[in-house]
Order: sequence, then structure tokens, then C-alpha cells
Amino acid sequence: MSTKNENREYIGIIFKCCNIYNRIYLNKEKTSFVGWCPRCGKKVEVKVSPYGSTSRFFEVS
Repeated sequence: MSTKNENREYIGIIFKCCNIYNRIYLNKEKTSFVGWCPRCGKKVEVKVSPYGSTSRFFEVS
């Protein structure tokens, strides 16, 4: 059984607003990772940099 997010690129986010972890996924344009806090709905958008990053996990206030 496969899920729709199985092959999508993602980064891990710790939402400090509600102290919860969630994945956010690369948008269709592949320009940024976009997601929302599952508890309070705060939106986060992390733009893709041409320089890249080795980090896969981030914290958001």
C-alpha cells in the first residue's frame, strides 16, 4: 500500500508554538517547502536555496 506522500521530498519541522513535530513537503513548483502546524495552523514556508543545506530538520518559532 502506498501513500500520496511516500515519494515526495520533505523536511522535518519542530513547531515551537505548540511543541510538535511535523513534516513539510516540497511544493509542485519545487521552489519551497510548505506546511502548517497541525495544532494551531501556523503556516511555514522554507524557500529552496541554490546553495542548498545539509540540514533536514529545522525549528520554527
